[in-house]
Amino acid sequence: ILEYPAYPPTPTVPARPDTAPARLQGSPLADARFDSPDALAAWQVVDFDFVLDESRAVWGIEDGRLEQQNTAAANSPSIQETAALTGDPAWADYTVQVSFYDLTNGTAGLVARYAGDDPQTADYYRFRILKNQYEATPKQVLEKVVDGVATPLVELKSPGFEPRQWHTLSLSVAGSRITVTLNGQVVAEADDPAPLAAGRAGVYTRA
Repeated sequence: ILEYPAYPPTPTVPARPDTAPARLQGSPLADARFDSPDALAAWQVVDFDFVLDESRAVWGIEDGRLEQQNTAAANSPSIQETAALTGDPAWADYTVQVSFYDLTNGTAGLVARYAGDDPQTADYYRFRILKNQYEATPKQVLEKVVDGVATPLVELKSPGFEPRQWHTLSLSVAGSRITVTLNGQVVAEADDPAPLAAGRAGVYTRA
């Protein structure tokens, strides 16, 4: 008879700090609120990898937050990439900004100018960052994805982010200029000579 050790309970996510994300210039195109499960209707969940239906990434709303909740039927963690998308395909120059708190995923990111029906052949800009505890590098990547194929625009070996802390991340697209800030500091900038024209915004992680 095997007796499994007692695992500590999953820690609860603390309230977001009183310090609000930076105010952005111009009128907001959208202001996401997650006060009820109905708010999820404004978001489309996509899997960037080919997966069977029972392995699709699941996103939900928990305690007023948008939350990535592993995969479908088995409710298992996975290394597959996933995003929750919102907005208008006609959005062109804008900033998408979130406060995020990582419990177990170890990867966070944002998507801008997402265009396409099939996530495996879509076009978009993506910034992704790993937690510091991962040995893998680069820790930060700003990339352009065309027909599902990613080309790095900026790669940074370090730093990553500290898990189980609140962080504010933003991704701005203005013409050919792409800028990323983490906790108010610019961490990546690039000029794309053949910029993507327009598309929706999203939140990225692994399942």
